[in-house]
Amino acid sequence: MDFTSNESLRLLETASGGLSLKTVEYKGRLLYSKYNPSRAVVSLIQKTQILPGTLVLVNSPCLFYGLAELAEKAHGCRILALEAEKPLLTLAETVLSNLPEKDSVHLHDATDFPGLDALLRDYVKNGSIRRVLPLDFSAGPAFAPKVYQRIFEAAAEITGSFWKNRITIVKMGRLFTKNIFTNLLESAKANYLSDAKGITDKPIVVFGAGESIDETCSNKDFFTAAQQGKFFILAVDAALASLLDRGLHVDAVVGMESQFAIQKAYLGARGSGITYFADLCSRPQIPRILSGQVFWYTSAFSDTAFIPEIQNQHCLPDLIPPLGSVGLTAVYIALVLRKNQSVPVYLTGLDFSYSIGKTHAKGTPAHKGRLIETKRLLPVENYDAAYSPAAFKATGKNGKEIVSTKILSTYARTLSEQFFGVKSLFDASNSGLPLAFEKAPENWAVFSEKSTWKDFRNVPLHPERIDAAEKWYENEQESLKRLRSLLSEGDSSQYRNQDTTLEEQVKNLLSTRDYLFLHFPDGYALSMEENFLKRVRAEIDVFLKIISKKKAGNHPTVSL
Repeated sequence: MDFTSNESLRLLETASGGLSLKTVEYKGRLLYSKYNPSRAVVSLIQKTQILPGTLVLVNSPCLFYGLAELAEKAHGCRILALEAEKPLLTLAETVLSNLPEKDSVHLHDATDFPGLDALLRDYVKNGSIRRVLPLDFSAGPAFAPKVYQRIFEAAAEITGSFWKNRITIVKMGRLFTKNIFTNLLESAKANYLSDAKGITDKPIVVFGAGESIDETCSNKDFFTAAQQGKFFILAVDAALASLLDRGLHVDAVVGMESQFAIQKAYLGARGSGITYFADLCSRPQIPRILSGQVFWYTSAFSDTAFIPEIQNQHCLPDLIPPLGSVGLTAVYIALVLRKNQSVPVYLTGLDFSYSIGKTHAKGTPAHKGRLIETKRLLPVENYDAAYSPAAFKATGKNGKEIVSTKILSTYARTLSEQFFGVKSLFDASNSGLPLAFEKAPENWAVFSEKSTWKDFRNVPLHPERIDAAEKWYENEQESLKRLRSLLSEGDSSQYRNQDTTLEEQVKNLLSTRDYLFLHFPDGYALSMEENFLKRVRAEIDVFLKIISKKKAGNHPTVSL
């Protein structure tokens, strides 16, 4: 291809001691040395330690000097070449097509952020990438330094998030899937989140468990209006006890937590009849504690194969974005519940921060637990949280110094990004990390308008969901028995299909049942190694037992 027609891009011969090497002049700037264009990048590669499992970002490769050395050194790595300048991208594509190492690298337009996002997530999802390393192959990154920096940061964040999620799944994945198996039939017998869509035109107040709810509840106008039923009160689970202690009527509570420890958040709410919005992974005993109407939803905790299979059977509660925080999920649900976009939604208690000595609002489980545990050598103030290595100081909405953590600040940023621009979504608190929402007006708590809402008890049930769930249990039980027999008896199994290999038959059954191994430390990908399959075999009995209990009509026991 002739690049001389592009006035901003020229290929020039170099004085390289008899070597037939060229340099690139672009926009009046040489991108390589005019004496030895390959020396700098080859030297960089030789000096750089490249560990297996590294995603190497080759920035502005141009003539791909150094690719052969990099491909030889980067064993067990992926190489992604990036170019932000269109003329240089065309040049790189032409050069790469003629190189013997062309299959070792993928060249991508650095300005194609959606495509890069999908590509990076695809690279990371099988667990082969553990770190990201940027390498400048020319002076080209100087034309768009922010673009390359943004891609590096995004790649590092995607990689880090994958492994953080893996740690969570290793610790909690088995419990998540056990709860899904336990809750699936119960969800079919109740309602899904979509059944409550547009159910109220009351102003909705979403309560997190942060300190700002103390200020909100001390607002006499709000408290009076709330007592008169002029607001729809939607609380996260950790805020429920605090609101009930203050005498507030809570219309609904949102729960996601899977572990037993969350049950203390419902002390004082037993038999209250409060409506419960339950994640399919959440603690199965909570609906029986509250004894109210239940609306189920599914927040996928991982990129699994078995959840889409349940969805295909038409018995999976509505999928919502994996927001990671019950507070963010409560905001999402509030927007589903309101009749239209003119219905205001007010946020309070979603502080994503705390003050020195105090982490939550009064009456929350964290606050009550501190009161119970306090003694002469352990004051009620929780100073440890404010001075932990993960904590950092920040400035709150009211200009006062507050404390946050990277996780909390990430939730605040996600909340702002996820719901930015949503109409009639207001921040009603004066403390906490700043959010990207309009501030609630001073008199937001003063309402005289009459509001209506459809009683949750009038929402119809869907018997066809029960039939679909029971059919799914039946099919899953049969498939697990087949898999157990094949793993235990091999070719002697009564389920052995002679038209295919034993390995393929086992692999086909496991491909849509990754809940059996997701929580393994190496469970990010299916393996047919013997030690892996032995662990899978041990898991099968756990889920067969749950299915047997559900088919027998047993309910989870309640201890509170």
